[in-house]
Amino acid sequence: MKLTLPKVTLTTSSRGQLVHTFVGSGVVKWKAEVALTNSTGWKVERVKVKVGDLVKKGQSLVTYDNKAAEQQILDEQASVKKLKLSIEEQQKNFIEASHSGDEKSIDNAKHAMKISAIDLDVQERRVKKLQEDLIANRELIAPFDGIIIKANAIEGLASGGGPDVIISNRELGFEFSFLAPADAVAQLEIGAKMGAQVAGSDARQIEGQVEDIRDVEAGDGTETGANNLMKRITVKLKDEAVKGGERVQVELTKTTDDVILVPNNAIHDEGGKKYVFGIEEKDGPLGNTFYTRKIFITIIDSNESLSAVSEGLFDQESIIIESSEPLQDGDKIRL
Repeated sequence: MKLTLPKVTLTTSSRGQLVHTFVGSGVVKWKAEVALTNSTGWKVERVKVKVGDLVKKGQSLVTYDNKAAEQQILDEQASVKKLKLSIEEQQKNFIEASHSGDEKSIDNAKHAMKISAIDLDVQERRVKKLQEDLIANRELIAPFDGIIIKANAIEGLASGGGPDVIISNRELGFEFSFLAPADAVAQLEIGAKMGAQVAGSDARQIEGQVEDIRDVEAGDGTETGANNLMKRITVKLKDEAVKGGERVQVELTKTTDDVILVPNNAIHDEGGKKYVFGIEEKDGPLGNTFYTRKIFITIIDSNESLSAVSEGLFDQESIIIESSEPLQDGDKIRL
């Protein structure tokens, strides 16, 4: 028989509001960025822009040394001229064969002209394609009014295959996105205003507007499951002081109103069923005695410290939050 009874600490359930606070973060970036590349491998002749430059649609950004391409076009055009001369000669042969009346010579002349006509068509299309490629690749052109984000091209070196210039559309502004649990953004709507805190030495509050809310797809860098559904929130910014690259934080709150609240450390589990220990007071010859009473509860929501209970408890009901020893239902205790 135990010489001393378990010593317990009590708390009371309370009616109130359960609050979830979620903090998400993201990096500010331009809403629209386009990487401009030159896949020909031509050497960069001149870089006309630098990072931060404002450019206009149609403005030349980088030019390339295309002398070899121009020479190839001249060579191919010479081949076209040779084919045309060859066809002229074949036409003369056809006329002579027609005058002679030799059917075999006539057929041979016709066949030779058909083959040359096909060759000429192929060669002319090759020249046209080379000319189009020359026009398309001799320089990088700004596709819209924007700002230069990166300028990787180096004069005198061949284009490396990656983007030589990255340009953003300044008219569309900035945005950032962050991941959040689906239940934390259940009440969030597209078009809603949202504040964000810029981190770092330039800390300040900026305002934005929710532009997109979508489910996180499998393989999007976040594990998802039945109890861990995530959403990606995209927020559009119009702050003129934003430059891009800033890390920002947002704080979201979710509330469950008018519920019975219980500290999480007072809750126990039994085969998936949740319960707390209440107390039962009995009169005795030596005074009142106290016993534990297992109370099964239904939890509808929880945050880091509290749980919202829909069944099993009333407001201001005494429950055990801490004990000097493990407890069982019906144990005698001391307060």
